[in-house]
This record gives sequence, C-alpha cells and structure tokens, in this order.
Amino acid sequence: MSKKPIATQFLVLLFFLSPFIPVAQQTYSEPFAPPLDIPLYLSGTFGELRPNHFHAGIDIKTQGREGQNVRAIEDGWVSRIKISPGGYGKALYITHPNGFVSVYGHLQRYGDSIQSYVKEIQYSRESFEVEIFPNEHELPVKKGDLVAYSGNTGGSMGPHLHFEIRDEATQYSLNPLLFTSIKVKDFYRPQILEIAVYPVDTNSFVNGKQDTAFLEVTGWGDQHKLKSQRTIKVFGRVSFGIVAHDLMNEIPNKNGVFKVMLLDDTTQIFGLMLDKLSFSTARYINSLIDYGASVETNKRYIRTQIDTNNLLFNYDQVLSNGIFCFSDTMVHKLTWQVSDAYGNLSQLPFLVQEDTAVSRFVRREIKKTPYPIQANVPYTIKNELMVLSIPANAFYQSFYFDFKQLEPDSTKLYPVFQLHNSRVPIQKNLTLSILPDADLLARYDREKLYLGYSTNNKYYSSAGGKMDHDRMEASIRKLGFYTILVDTKPPVIKPINMATSEAGKPLSKIKLSIVDNQTGIGSYRATLNGQWILMEYDAKNNLLFYEIDKRMKPGENAFELVVTDNVGNKSIYRKSIKR
Repeated sequence: MSKKPIATQFLVLLFFLSPFIPVAQQTYSEPFAPPLDIPLYLSGTFGELRPNHFHAGIDIKTQGREGQNVRAIEDGWVSRIKISPGGYGKALYITHPNGFVSVYGHLQRYGDSIQSYVKEIQYSRESFEVEIFPNEHELPVKKGDLVAYSGNTGGSMGPHLHFEIRDEATQYSLNPLLFTSIKVKDFYRPQILEIAVYPVDTNSFVNGKQDTAFLEVTGWGDQHKLKSQRTIKVFGRVSFGIVAHDLMNEIPNKNGVFKVMLLDDTTQIFGLMLDKLSFSTARYINSLIDYGASVETNKRYIRTQIDTNNLLFNYDQVLSNGIFCFSDTMVHKLTWQVSDAYGNLSQLPFLVQEDTAVSRFVRREIKKTPYPIQANVPYTIKNELMVLSIPANAFYQSFYFDFKQLEPDSTKLYPVFQLHNSRVPIQKNLTLSILPDADLLARYDREKLYLGYSTNNKYYSSAGGKMDHDRMEASIRKLGFYTILVDTKPPVIKPINMATSEAGKPLSKIKLSIVDNQTGIGSYRATLNGQWILMEYDAKNNLLFYEIDKRMKPGENAFELVVTDNVGNKSIYRKSIKR
C-alpha cells in the first residue's frame, strides 16, 4: 500500500523550521572568450568532491600535452601571480572590469611579457616560489591575448588547464558552466552508482540492523534501480546517501555532478546545488560526505544529514536537517534526482517502509569513554606525557572520544598516542603537545625530532611539529596514531642531466632529483659561479631544473646545490659544468 508524501503535518512543520531554503540557479550572459583555442572537454567539473575540498573550477583537457595557448577571456589586468611546487603550480589571475576574476592554473609558463616580469622578481627575491600582486597598470591584457601556455605544474596529475571564474566582490568561485559563453558539449546524463541508508542513533534500524545499508544501483538515466528491489525497512531516525558521477560527450572521464535532490513522491526533502563555492567553507565537504566511507573505500557518498557544525551554504530545501522518520507503516516512494549543469537528469526511485518488527531487534549500546566531546565546546585531553587541546567547533557533531597511550614496539622510539580513529573528520586544527623523556633527549639532537602520524600504527609520515620548551608541539587536522620520531638522514641529490650539450647539440636544461623520505624537502638553493640561479621545483616528481641562460658563461662554471630537509639535515652537490 503506497502513501502520500512524507511532507505530512510532521515534515511540513520541520520545513518551516529548517534554515535551508530553496536556492535559485543563476546563469551568466557575459560574452567571455574561451580560455583555449581547442574544443573544451573536461577531466574535472566544478564542485567535484576532492580530499578536504570541493574542486573550485573546471579542468580542461589539453589533448594530452603541454603548451596549448591560454588566452584572456576578457579585457582586464593581471592582478595576481602565484608560483608554488604544489597546488596550482604556476597560476595567473586576471581581474576584469565587469566584476569577475579569471584564474588559470597548472601553467607551463607565462606569455613573454608576463614571464619576463615574473623572472625578474624571482631573481630579486632569490626564490622560485613567489606571490605577486601587480597593479592594474603594470600588466594590462585584452580579450583573446595569449597570456600563458598550458602545463602540468603543481599538484596536477596530467597535462590540463585548471580554469576558474570568481566573483571579485565576494571571492566566491562560480561554476564556469553557468556562463553561457563557456561552451562544453554535454548531452549525457549522470550515472548513479550506489546509495546508503544510515541509522542515525541507537534507536534506529535499517533492514533489522544498526549498521549502514550500502545498496548497489543498476541502470541508466530514468531507468536506474536498486539491484535488490525489496522495500527498505527502517525504524527510528534515518538519513540517506548517494554516490554519482557525471559523464560527457566523447570522453571517458567520470566527473562530479551539479545538483542532487531527494524527493518523497513529488515533495523535495533534500537538495544540494554546486553553483558557487567559498574557500572559507570548502573543508565542510568532510561533513557533507560520509567521511568514514571515503577513508576506507575512497567512495564519497553525499549525505542528507546536516551536522550541527556544518556551515556549508550549498544546501537547497532540506527538511529536518536531512534526518527522517517514517512512523506510519505505509510505503514511501523516494526518488533520488541527479543532474549536471546543463540539466541532464537521472533518477533512482526506491521504496521505504517502517519496520514493525523492531521489538525483536537488539539495540547497540553507545561506547562511552571518559572524554565526551560536545561539538560547540572546547575540550582538553591529557595525561602525564600528552596534551590535546580541542577548540570549540573543531568537530561537526558531539561524540565520545577514544584515547589510548600505547607502549612502543621495536620500531618506535616513544609511546604511541591513539587519538580516536582516522574515520572522524576535523574542521579546525587541534594542538597536540607531547613531552619527550630525558632519555630520548639525551640520545638525539632535539632539533631532529618530529611528530609522526599513522592511520594504522604501521606506516608513519611526518606531521611536522617543533620542540618548544621541552615539548613537541604540532597543529593537527587528522585523528589517528601519533608518536615522536627522529630524522638524521639528509636529503638525497641525484643528477639526471648536468651536460649542456649532447652529440654536438645544445641542451636547454640541467636536471637533478631531490628526495627526502622522512620530514620532506624544506628548502633548496642553487648557485652558479657563486650567484643564485632560478631552479624550478616540481615536487610531485622530485625534480629540480634550471633553464640554461646567459648566466651560464662559456667555459667552466661552478655549480652548487644545497638541499635542506624540514629538521635541518643538509646535502650539498657540487659540479663543474662546461659550456
């Protein structure tokens, strides 16, 4: 027996109490030029779910190679240039008189006039990494000007152009596909892969269990359906989740979706729209998704439940904070709707009904610990060796925190501190302070100590940390296992190409590999004949290179490279290079 929508008196009241109201989709008619000369195909969409952030632009494919012309989409001026070994790599920001800012990331190099401007500043600062804010008169550009060449710098995993459009006043990133002049061919509907049904508390059950039900989906477009067609039986408060991706014409990429809605019959009870993003709220993605599932399976379920401290503004018409109670024994027809920015829509209907056999179920007790965390209240956990300071609103919801001190095994120098588990996300940094004992300080140089982090107490990576008045202190944003480790090994420098010619032909670059497997590369400095030279750092490939220029004189040149890791271990490489 089917029933009318869940928006009965109970949910109608919750709707009017809900702070999340319908959001209107806005499109923009500015006559921007395309940022590339080639057709636009996407390897990443706006709002795509990434680790700890939403994707703030679109990734445009560059036919598998670097060096495609990148053009200004409108008149304006270069207002910011940033170069870093990670992130956007070489990035360019152009401010336009119409109130928008266009952003171009992972560039191979800049156009000639911009490149000369940047290189001069890099040499004056003796730094590859720079952030520059030219005024509006220094680097003006016209619509269609060649401003850069596409590349693979920074955190890019393959040649492409990262492209953004921002609102200058708010600094919100706007979905470029909502600009009618940015044309991408897309007639394909998104694909729904899985859904989840979550029991919210100890009085909640899904199909007779207090575990999340993960349900696989088959089909396409309007014909999506659950592999198991039986009605989902629920009791108490439950929420829902969904995994979906978008497909586009002529490319195999599985990209992020634009809009997600959940309907009860024809009434919307949950919505999410990724039309704009704020960098200040980007990390709330860890509350939007099922963070634990993403850690364990790398699947990112969009959840309907809105946690207490989730301030994301992209929700659209959400009833009762995305938590629902089906207490009438009637069958409810729910429908997931997923669409892309061009309105291509897919649907998945499924049935939910209250479980009347709940009296037979065994309720799971909450695991209580001595550390009850209230989401909006600061808290301190400590023992004789460790202090963990938790600011208010660091977590998205209240819970019991699990803390243990574990004795070290043969591979550890010091006790291990288990801070709950890595399945729980953190919004604000926590401060961890550990007191090394006298024996540890006597055996090792205190400057070589650092904080190690592990999700499983087996494989540790550096979490930074510095000694401060006999305590190791660090700001952390992950839960898991922490201990004090020591790094006494200097970075490894390996020359790749140190010649200026081969078989009588001149070479354009000298290259070296630099690696540090513990605390990581902290700094490097290269000189030629005693003078600083610009070596570009490709961190993901552990590569340094120098483009041979007039600073390398004919004859013998004395090259020196000094590389230091993050605790001060140093390596030096010297070579005479003949030109």
